[in-house]
Amino acid sequence: MSKLILGLLAVCLTVPAMAQNLGVHGQLWDIQEEDAVGYMKRRADEMVKNGDVKKAQDEAAKKIKDQILHQPAVPGYKVATASITRYFDPTVSLEKSMIDAKGKMIFPAGTKINPFKYGGLSKRIIVIDARIPDQVAFAISEKKKHPRDLVVLVAGDWVMVTKKIGSQAFYDQSGAITRRFELNKTPSVLSQDRLMLKIQEVAL
Repeated sequence: MSKLILGLLAVCLTVPAMAQNLGVHGQLWDIQEEDAVGYMKRRADEMVKNGDVKKAQDEAAKKIKDQILHQPAVPGYKVATASITRYFDPTVSLEKSMIDAKGKMIFPAGTKINPFKYGGLSKRIIVIDARIPDQVAFAISEKKKHPRDLVVLVAGDWVMVTKKIGSQAFYDQSGAITRRFELNKTPSVLSQDRLMLKIQEVAL
């Protein structure tokens, strides 16, 4: 079989080509290709003229605004159905030694430290789910009685709450407060009681 194929190839290579001029059929044009820079400029001009650029900008701005105003809800929270007071020991064990600016050791690794021994919590922290109107109203009422209170959200629009309470509201970014103080009910009020953190879960 291989000899047959080789033979056919040899014939094709040695036989003179029999070509005919069949003429020109149809109209021909020179090839014209738009360069990349020209194409991008033309498309940009078209998008500006059609309003596509402004539409894309408006959509991007709206998306960013929505992400800022509506942070993902911190998971694991339920509405408090009973008023309960419990206590949390804020004592921590140092994983690394604490060194001052001059390199002098303040506390060696493994030292247990209660931050309330070195500074008090001067204000209460009110934790709410701002998607629930009753909890927003509770925060407003508490702020009127205790203007120094901090309001922290685990869900909802913090800008709206900021306007309603007349001072900056905060968001529990990534659930940092939730994990640290083992919170799972809203609303909750955190305050210092001697060397302990008092956590009041409030049923509205």
